[in-house]
Amino acid sequence: MEASSRIVNVEYALLGQELEIAEKVHVEISDGIISHVGKGWDVKGETYPNSLLMPGLVNSHVHTFDAIAPEFGWNLTLKEAVGDPHSEKYRVLVSMSLSELKKSTLNFLEKSLKLGVFTVVDFKEMDLKGATISREVKDQSPINYIPLGRLDGEVTRERLELLKKFVDGYGVSSVSVGVEKLSLIRDVFRDRITAIHVSETLRHNLLSDLEVALSTLEPEILVHGTHLTEEEIILVAEKGMKLVVCPRSNLWFSAGIPNIPMMIKRGVRLLLGTDNAGVTDPDLWKEMEVALLLSRLRDPGSDFSREILKSVTVNPELGVYPIQEGNRITGLILGPVPRFETSINKYMALIKEPGKIIKVLGLPRT
Repeated sequence: MEASSRIVNVEYALLGQELEIAEKVHVEISDGIISHVGKGWDVKGETYPNSLLMPGLVNSHVHTFDAIAPEFGWNLTLKEAVGDPHSEKYRVLVSMSLSELKKSTLNFLEKSLKLGVFTVVDFKEMDLKGATISREVKDQSPINYIPLGRLDGEVTRERLELLKKFVDGYGVSSVSVGVEKLSLIRDVFRDRITAIHVSETLRHNLLSDLEVALSTLEPEILVHGTHLTEEEIILVAEKGMKLVVCPRSNLWFSAGIPNIPMMIKRGVRLLLGTDNAGVTDPDLWKEMEVALLLSRLRDPGSDFSREILKSVTVNPELGVYPIQEGNRITGLILGPVPRFETSINKYMALIKEPGKIIKVLGLPRT
């Protein structure tokens, strides 16, 4: 148990919604709430030299069941590997026991915590069976676990209401489920999180899947958006929707490269996810670096490193809070951070070489 009141001294801190860099900072924490952030070190505090305090990480889109069979379908197309419901992924999943799938998910979450991830949003397949596993996982999860269920079979109001008892929201594979079902999902899950894959491939985009999703499901979270046009990106920004990009997964499946610079410039609330756990590991630091590299490929000489860091910390608003007075403490202390200390671009340096986690301060409440 952490003490009800404490003072922490750190060399650097990323403060507030904009992750402003501050040096020689002390943070007072009372009953899990940041009561004061001050300059200089307090003699009564616990001191972490050559360290950095920052918000914990949020992995905003994963499929954890996939981790049961790493590199499955490596030589298949996206549809053949993970398409619903006739794909290599589903063939593998139905061959596994519920206990194996549960263990695989918990292993993913434990690995995530070691990497500084405090919240994971999980698209859970396998209908009501997957939902019941996710409820058991949530009860045992070491971090803030947000399962989004899915009905692979018949979609009725009665089955949706039953699914809702086990999950925190609904994760839609694509608009191909049909407009009537999307509208029904919206009605039943109106008070929960709804998320949907959109424009992961060019084919999906040419079917106007964003327009269909917005007019029927009215989701809180969009996933991928790899092939969204500039006009569609502007629309997403105007609606204030969260958009999760998963660049490593897009590269693996040869789906394309998300236009991260345009998304950021147009004001999209950008998030990051590691996506399919069978082909990408839960390391959000790797995801950030790939996102940074691809942003510079799209926009040579650019620097979107701070925005990319925000996409996994303060943007999601899913259990992790900015480091500022009045907020619940959900922070990481990293150290030592020699690259960060000496770099002329500290945000870039942090993404490339974060250092080891030496302290976790206040995990989100599940």
